[in-house]
Amino acid sequence: HFCIVGCGYHVYKWDENREGGRAPNQNALGIDYRTQVAPLTQIMTPAMHNVIEDADGRRYNIMVLPDNACTVNQGLSSVRGGQMATYMYNPVGDAKARLKSPRVFAAAQWVDTTWDDALAIYCRVAKKLLDKDGPSALVFNCFDHGGAGGGFENTWGTGKLMFTALQTPMVRIHNRPAYNSECHATRDMGVGELNNAYEDAELADCIMGIGANQYETQTNYFLAHWIPNLQGGTEEKRKKSFPNEPTPPVRAIFVDPRRTDTIAIAEQVAKDRVLHLDIQPGTDIALFNGLFTYVIEQGWIDRDFISKHTNGFDAAVAANKLSLDECSRITGVSVAKLRQAAEWAYKPKAPGVLTRTMHAYEKGIIWGND
Repeated sequence: HFCIVGCGYHVYKWDENREGGRAPNQNALGIDYRTQVAPLTQIMTPAMHNVIEDADGRRYNIMVLPDNACTVNQGLSSVRGGQMATYMYNPVGDAKARLKSPRVFAAAQWVDTTWDDALAIYCRVAKKLLDKDGPSALVFNCFDHGGAGGGFENTWGTGKLMFTALQTPMVRIHNRPAYNSECHATRDMGVGELNNAYEDAELADCIMGIGANQYETQTNYFLAHWIPNLQGGTEEKRKKSFPNEPTPPVRAIFVDPRRTDTIAIAEQVAKDRVLHLDIQPGTDIALFNGLFTYVIEQGWIDRDFISKHTNGFDAAVAANKLSLDECSRITGVSVAKLRQAAEWAYKPKAPGVLTRTMHAYEKGIIWGND
């Protein structure tokens, strides 16, 4: 399974000089290549194949193909996932640029060096800075995803080095100016990270995507779970999941300064049920506050749920109050479109039955808002 989406792939590996056959019992895929294969039944591209040299010195073919039976990607492959075979190491392939040793910047260029030399330079420079200016003189720019996690998000040793051994507070990660949360405001409002299942996109009455251009950044999630709902392909599933509720045609709202491929594709599927809020960059908070205020004024909220599960709601309403006129002035989105977005996403679809709106979080709120 690949990346946070969890798309399934099958990996095939065989001796470089071994060949299969066209009959289904002669190849690993079980496909009959003696006749024309039905369209779209199997995806195989050059990027999904590579020849590697294993630790035993022997050369092998590898092929990484999307899994048709995986409920996440359903046989689809993303740009990254579909190229996994390509970036497996091959001394003459795309991965030949992979670093095999530490490098040091000298004489206006990067040159290879040994681990002993690299560690000696690192330790001496670090000690000099610590002795002269203290831990704050050491600044780290790190990525935070993957790895074993303990102590620091990427590797245990990295976190121990920075925070325990060197004791520097000057660490920034990923897309942030410091080692801080990128979603502290939503936490304060009671919304935790990674808070929805992909299946929610199949069950929603309305889907809101915020600045993430999901077709390009979460291709399989978008194509396998969002689009089928917009096409009406999950209506029976929605009725079965919520038998006592109306299941109106699904709508989609996209918040983005640009007209993206995601919006264009969604419009091809459901032209009259797609709304593009083309805000000015950096005005997301005003947009959210304007919608927040308007929806509360209309009474489209579950006060019983709010009283049982939240604190400080009235204070939040007062602190974030923003009229649609002011919201429109700041964001550049017309009052009519703001009102339409609020009605699509939050107006009850029946008396006492709120619209089931999915706010895409990863990627969406956590990545796409500004």
